[in-house]
Amino acid sequence: MADVTSLLLGLEGLEVRAVSRQVDRVRVVHVVTGDPEAARCPDCRVVSTSVKDHAVTRPRDIRYEDDPILLRWNKTRYRCGNPDCERATFTESIPQVPPRRRTTTRLRTQVGRAVGDAARSVVEVAAGVGVSWPTAHAAFVEHADRVLGTPQPVRVLGIDETRRGKPRWVRDADGRRWVRIGPWDTGFIDLGGDQGLLGQVEGRTSTAVTDWLTAQSEEFRDQISHVVIDPSAAYAAAVTDALLPNAQLVVDHFHLVKLANDMVTAVRRRVTFDAHGRRGRTQDPQWANRRRPLSARERLSDRSFAKMWNALIDHDPGHRLSISP
Repeated sequence: MADVTSLLLGLEGLEVRAVSRQVDRVRVVHVVTGDPEAARCPDCRVVSTSVKDHAVTRPRDIRYEDDPILLRWNKTRYRCGNPDCERATFTESIPQVPPRRRTTTRLRTQVGRAVGDAARSVVEVAAGVGVSWPTAHAAFVEHADRVLGTPQPVRVLGIDETRRGKPRWVRDADGRRWVRIGPWDTGFIDLGGDQGLLGQVEGRTSTAVTDWLTAQSEEFRDQISHVVIDPSAAYAAAVTDALLPNAQLVVDHFHLVKLANDMVTAVRRRVTFDAHGRRGRTQDPQWANRRRPLSARERLSDRSFAKMWNALIDHDPGHRLSISP
């Protein structure tokens, strides 16, 4: 019992009042606020003595050896006594358990280190400590922000989006309303050096790219000579902005080839319908050979290329194909 008490006293600002152990080895620890600063209004910083009511929260904490810890924090909700303050009421909070947090700071630190330093997956770490995937990922992001330094100037900057998870709702910076966060992130990569991933922000909009570039130094932006993106109008608008005066916009090879192949497919379907008044069928040469015009030249042997080319020539009634193989 003494060991558990001393462990929980590591949470500065909380005092242990009682500890019990359940049959499932969960240790239930009742704590109260012991930090007088917790009675200060977070907005005006005036100490309040007007108690409105009490509440019990259950923030998750680190384990005690192999046993889970269940904190029950009996906290006080105050009325702000400053008539000039816009906040009417507030609840006690400490640095180890900030407002609206359901996990302790040291648990989030442990989770962030497990993902970032030990290279464990977010799913594995989240399941091990009993938190959700978004909570574990947010802890990893906080840890990465503390550890990672400022990106060094790059010559070729790559910008691309990554989908992760599902849309979720979070509170805004003021904590007064809910904001929908989409499942897309924008990543910035050093394509001309060895720095790898330089940064990642939420969203795939022009604002997301502009905000990240604005946060970098002027030297960083001036050194960028090329920016590689997929055919995204939002990314292109951000890159062509005055933030990157020396950068040339480049569209990656994969998406250009895909757009060209999509156009070949659209033309083949249109010509087939104009000629037969229907969609292509198995007996139609343009249907039987539909994949060959989409194959890259370097992936075709000379025999396969000659077969494809001769088929195109043989089925061209007007002999309009004049480009030699």
